[in-house]
Amino acid sequence: MKKLPQRNYEDENTLFINLIDTLKKQNRSQDEINAIKKAYYFARNAHQDQVRKSGNPFIIHPLNVAITLINLNADQDTICAGLLHDVIEDTGISAEEIKNKFGKEVCSLVEGVTNLSRLKFVSKKEHQAENFRKFFLSIASDLRVVLIKLSDRLHNMHTLKHLPELKRQKIASETLEIFAPLANRFGLGYFKWRLEDLSFKYLEPEAYRRIEKMVKENRSNREAYLQTLTELIGEEIRDIYSNAQISGRVKHFYSIYGKIKRLKTEEIFDLLALRIIVEKERQCYEVLGVIHDLFQPIPGRFKDYIAIPKSNMYRSLHTTVIGPDKKLVEIQIRTLEMHNIAEYGIAAHWKYKEKGESVTSQGSYDLKLSGLRKKLIEMQEELPDAAEYNKAVKIDIFADEIFIFSPKGDVYCLPRGSTPIDFAYYVHSEIGNKCIGAKVNERLLPLSYILRNGDIVEIQTSKNAHPSLDWLTFVKSGSAKTKIKQWFRKNRRSDYIQKGYDDLQESLDKAQLDEILKKDIFKELLEIFHAPSEEEFFFKIGIGEIASRQVIGRLKQKKLIEEKKAETEEELLESRIAKNKKAQGEVQELKDLMHSFAKCCQPIPGEEIIGAISRTKGIVVHRKDCPNVQKVEAERLLKISWGETIPTNQLFIKTIQIECVDRIGISRDILDKIANQKVNLLNIKILKAQLKDLAIMRITLQIKNLKELNSLINSISMLSDIIQIRRI
Repeated sequence: MKKLPQRNYEDENTLFINLIDTLKKQNRSQDEINAIKKAYYFARNAHQDQVRKSGNPFIIHPLNVAITLINLNADQDTICAGLLHDVIEDTGISAEEIKNKFGKEVCSLVEGVTNLSRLKFVSKKEHQAENFRKFFLSIASDLRVVLIKLSDRLHNMHTLKHLPELKRQKIASETLEIFAPLANRFGLGYFKWRLEDLSFKYLEPEAYRRIEKMVKENRSNREAYLQTLTELIGEEIRDIYSNAQISGRVKHFYSIYGKIKRLKTEEIFDLLALRIIVEKERQCYEVLGVIHDLFQPIPGRFKDYIAIPKSNMYRSLHTTVIGPDKKLVEIQIRTLEMHNIAEYGIAAHWKYKEKGESVTSQGSYDLKLSGLRKKLIEMQEELPDAAEYNKAVKIDIFADEIFIFSPKGDVYCLPRGSTPIDFAYYVHSEIGNKCIGAKVNERLLPLSYILRNGDIVEIQTSKNAHPSLDWLTFVKSGSAKTKIKQWFRKNRRSDYIQKGYDDLQESLDKAQLDEILKKDIFKELLEIFHAPSEEEFFFKIGIGEIASRQVIGRLKQKKLIEEKKAETEEELLESRIAKNKKAQGEVQELKDLMHSFAKCCQPIPGEEIIGAISRTKGIVVHRKDCPNVQKVEAERLLKISWGETIPTNQLFIKTIQIECVDRIGISRDILDKIANQKVNLLNIKILKAQLKDLAIMRITLQIKNLKELNSLINSISMLSDIIQIRRI
């Protein structure tokens, strides 16, 4: 597949001539050419009185879209749909007329693109979420809609300068957030890089100009360097691989910008990239060996995407080497087919498929596309709530990926940041539900462990096990979160309905809550929080999807509950606190005030703390990150801190939980560490572990401060058989 032209056609006749010439060069049949001509004349007539913001006739836009599609080697129906894609939306032409003149396929594609064009992604949150769902389901119905929509968006981005500033920002933001990741997901590198750079230009104009200047300033030196490097490599490989193609380029601006932000420096050395294209897959590895003989490779910078392709079927070898003059250069090695799929994704795939080439590899590509369509539709069935669907798609479909192996060698692609729980649910829902532990690279590790590329994960299960709500705090994938919640909906629903009712009643008295349940406002609350019934509303509060303080906030907005007496007491407490700001002691602001330390998080000096006003216990001191603090209304929270001096003989109770390999002598080793730190041990409890080779110890200590606790934890962690230590 040849490189797409970069010329910016503005003349209709020139565009049309170019379109026909390209079709002829591709040896398209006369019937195909006639059908595409028919679509052009129809679109031209429909848009004859319309003008773009640039001042050009409207037909210039669909012509540019069609030329992009032709160069992607799209089929006849897709090209016709590209020419007609704005006809239904912007003229009086009906879908029925399109169907009668151009057939069912073309009509379906035009309607698909029209439906996407009508969706507005920057709007009220709930409407935006619903539009995302419609968007992804439209894509799932026919992937050719992706090609047309991306071609449409690319030309619109090239003409963005003619729109008002606010409109430019909106479209550029939408492009960067939705359309560039979409292009990447389908392996359309040609669209991805251009959409990212064009969006970057309008969203961060100063940064864009700075990088553009940085690249231009060294252009002549860079081109000379790449030429030298190309000749040096060419001398080594062209005698063996006469058809090898070597080309150099500077990385795309948005890619450079991402690296600058990531490394927090503008001194980026590996701006240069070299691509080597050979005939056969075996030659990729042979050329890699030649490159590593010529130049020193950078450890950790080699990636084999041929053996393990990305989920969008991108295949290539990547290595970074120290080139002449000690400059870093990234080198990609691939076959021509791999290159075309890297650039043109599904379009290149269809081209090879039509020619009957690489049937086996393309079969795997078909499987990937089919799997993606299936996943989009399955997520629609599993996630009736549009906001949840939107979030899950963004994480599961567009997230950066890692590749994880099962002990049998099967490869699984997961979102970056996934844990063993994500992996378990990806393999099967029941494996996730019954998970009790995980071995990563043959070592027992916590279920919250963040997996890395290439990890081998073995999930351990028990028939009596079930999910934990704590998992929701660390799992990454939307599908895993959904399946955990589904289990609780099915098996613990009544418990969490009651919990939700109790949580809300803690913030209101029972009489107030019962009164609100009788009013029409409760129906409004159900709509606001996307709860179809009273039971679902309280279940969502119980499971943590809705916070009680959100409900209270809505009720206060509607003036359905009055400010309570406790708030007046709070003002009194705050005035007393203000008078004691200079006090020193246990907790600086609470001297002479009734207060206690929360048993749930057991705060100690050195940790950030916050006060929660209780109606019966005065002020309860929590760790700032205590989960229970999230359930307290903001009006009942007070900013507090430890005193400047804490008596050296004052001790605080703290409990730690240790997970370790169950072996003879492990308890003695842990107790020795505690004794060496001169920490007073109050209690030790051995908990039942579900894994035979795992032990769980809960130890209660008297600690002076956070520094002493961390020192003890670090000391115990040095023992080789310790898996995890956490504070209770």
